[in-house]
Amino acid sequence: MEQAIFGQAIREYLRPKRVLPWLLLGGVCALLAYFWRSLQPGSQPVDQYANVSSMLVFRIVALASAIFTTAIISQEVEQRTIVYLLTRPVPRWKLLLIRYSASVLVVGILGIVGALLTSWGAYRGFAPNPLLGKDLQALMMGAFAYGALFLFVSLLFNRAMLVCLLFAFGWETSVPNMPGSMNSLSILTYMQAIAEHPSAQDQSKLMGIAAGALGNNAISADKAWGVLVGLTVVMLALSAWWFTHFEYVPREDAE
Repeated sequence: MEQAIFGQAIREYLRPKRVLPWLLLGGVCALLAYFWRSLQPGSQPVDQYANVSSMLVFRIVALASAIFTTAIISQEVEQRTIVYLLTRPVPRWKLLLIRYSASVLVVGILGIVGALLTSWGAYRGFAPNPLLGKDLQALMMGAFAYGALFLFVSLLFNRAMLVCLLFAFGWETSVPNMPGSMNSLSILTYMQAIAEHPSAQDQSKLMGIAAGALGNNAISADKAWGVLVGLTVVMLALSAWWFTHFEYVPREDAE
């Protein structure tokens, strides 16, 4: 039964209408990396990749997670299918975590595809990229962390997608650029610490804001792993407890 639930969720998330926009966005990242040399003459492929990856690819994970994760429960409530979902002979907490796992897998794959396409654009082919390995780790860990946070938010609010998108767009753009220790309140900050991108000396202020690179990120990769794993575990535990102990019924005002 668990495999059937996971497979159904994967098929739902991988529908062409849901995946195609993200693949197109990955293509945009590749094109931007390919023509980055025109924006910054003399820049090296590693710099082109690092800039586009920080500005766009990491954002794909946050935005995709906000949309896919909130659909786990909120969409079922709004479409009035939550009753059928909860009739499955599977404990609620397990049902929630299975669907969360499917969402994380799809979001992580979308982020990885975006990174691979960006690397191809920057190096104009699939040449060795010294930053790619750690980026893939950061993107997958980000998919877990964002997904766990957004999952809990989706259980608290009826219109959770709006809250999560505001977090992905607003919070994750402004907080990493704040001085002092404020940037430690951002998941993006820890993803960047895991990725360990070299600092771009010729980066404009606008590009630095978009990449979340204006703050003083002195967090080590080991600490970043610990924080994101801890956040993921805590949020999943809270989500499992909340979903088990509270009732969810179809929204009567849903169209």
